[in-house]
Amino acid sequence: MSVPYIQPTPDPVAVRALTDAGIAPLVAHLLVLRGADTVTAAEAFLRPALRDLPDPHLMADCEKAAALLCDAIVARKQICVYGDYDVDGISAAALLHDVLVMAGARPKVFLPDRLRDGYGLHLGRLTELAQAGAQVFVSADCGTSSHKEIVAMRALGCQFVVCDHHALLPTLPDADAVLNPRRLDCQYPDKNLCAVGVALVLAQALKRVCVARSLCTPQAFDLRDVMELAALGTIGDVVELRHVNRTLALHGLRALGQSKRPGVAAMAQTLTSSKLAASRVGFALGPKINAAGRIAEPRTAFEVLTTRDAARGHDLAVQLDVANVRRKVMTKQMVAEGLALAEEQPRDGALVVAQRGWHPGVVGLVAMRLSERFEMPTFALAIDADGLTRGSGRSVPGFDLVAALHACAADLLDRFGGHAYAAGVTLQAERIPAFAQRLSAYVQQTLGRVRTPRELRVDAEIGAAEANLDLLDLLEQLEPYGKGNAAPHFLMRGVQLQKFSLMGDSGFASGFWHEPGPQAAYARSSVRGFGPIHAWGDARNDGHYDVVLKLERDAYNNKQYAQARVELVLPASAAR
Repeated sequence: MSVPYIQPTPDPVAVRALTDAGIAPLVAHLLVLRGADTVTAAEAFLRPALRDLPDPHLMADCEKAAALLCDAIVARKQICVYGDYDVDGISAAALLHDVLVMAGARPKVFLPDRLRDGYGLHLGRLTELAQAGAQVFVSADCGTSSHKEIVAMRALGCQFVVCDHHALLPTLPDADAVLNPRRLDCQYPDKNLCAVGVALVLAQALKRVCVARSLCTPQAFDLRDVMELAALGTIGDVVELRHVNRTLALHGLRALGQSKRPGVAAMAQTLTSSKLAASRVGFALGPKINAAGRIAEPRTAFEVLTTRDAARGHDLAVQLDVANVRRKVMTKQMVAEGLALAEEQPRDGALVVAQRGWHPGVVGLVAMRLSERFEMPTFALAIDADGLTRGSGRSVPGFDLVAALHACAADLLDRFGGHAYAAGVTLQAERIPAFAQRLSAYVQQTLGRVRTPRELRVDAEIGAAEANLDLLDLLEQLEPYGKGNAAPHFLMRGVQLQKFSLMGDSGFASGFWHEPGPQAAYARSSVRGFGPIHAWGDARNDGHYDVVLKLERDAYNNKQYAQARVELVLPASAAR
């Protein structure tokens, strides 16, 4: 009988080579499955070094941008960082601010308002900033598609450096320097950087030129001081945590665990685990920073990252907590409404849901939840009182959302942008039906009308007795987990379910998985499992099942324990 998961077998010769080099057998097994199938590759994966980051000058225009900024600092020109309102854009703006200060500048930072200014460079705001004295602009997480805005600023005599990672148009903007790893002429080896990663590359080059010109010492321009900002944006933007991104995330997480930034330390105090894993950043700190840009002021998040005042940092962290609680309430209501709308629609291509009164800052979360639920490209749209519609889309593996918008709906949209996985759109409400129809038709043509459901991948088998903190300690070598380096999925065969129960109206269930055997349940090894109700299938108490799970660390009353995140439950005979 076929089962809805795959269980690849790693090359035993490669596994043996790693174990002979002193790597634990299970870790070696998992490394080979991740493509780190030589001792050199395994060492680079397990212990990526900052000194091994690629030469920043491999990025097109990076050397030019660093020299321009150094010249501006020497000439005492006013530098303005123009950021974005999400965690990547805010982290990138904070990083650029801090390294410019290290180099001797006194930069200004502007972060747009999601509702008033929208995504990308806003000509009115740029003009106001130029009139207030800005002479050199550095964009962070935007600018690649802002041709007319950059031309207008250069016509005023301003210089412009773009730091971005979003999809390219057929031509680059006419800026003094355009840093984007997606450029065809860019030799930087990692094309999956987010904006804060691009900013870090520029910071490397800026340090090089500033030290060479004796503007500062290497000790004064210490990039380790901004590594935690690089980790926040990299993990929060859900880019692949491999190669350069893995290096930034790993070293940044270590810095976050002992952050000297009062605001970051205050936010981290709310985490229940003493170990600041990537999932804690992505699912705790990242959403708090994003909440400011979604429903409040992104400036609050920027200041919580950059303030050096302890009292101010604490107050700002509290403000972000409040905003995040409000965001959670909005999200829950809007997702429920989005699910109801989705149930009324045919789902044979793309899914487009729209509602008057939705908050534009939260529609991206609605699109993400629906896309995950129905496994199809999804847009969630908020319609205002004047019929102006702002929305956000999320994609599925193998489907480029921005390319699709260019191909099938560009003439229907007032504005759009983003990358393959996530995109934002602005359009008039009367065009929504045509937009939905065209996008669905394009998805059907590209991916097919009916797609095979997502298939889980099992990395290894374990027993309930092995599902403990010792195993989690061993697996820490593979962290941080994220896109491109998912937490391992394990299979437990023939385990018995006890104390199964629904967790209120949360949509989740929990229970204990016991090793099979004749002894009483309390005498057998077990692990607590929890997960969405649909993952449990027809599971009932006392039954024996095969379970696909992820092992996680949790804490209660200051005591840590291992728990199983249930992904799939099958009758025990189904996997044999």
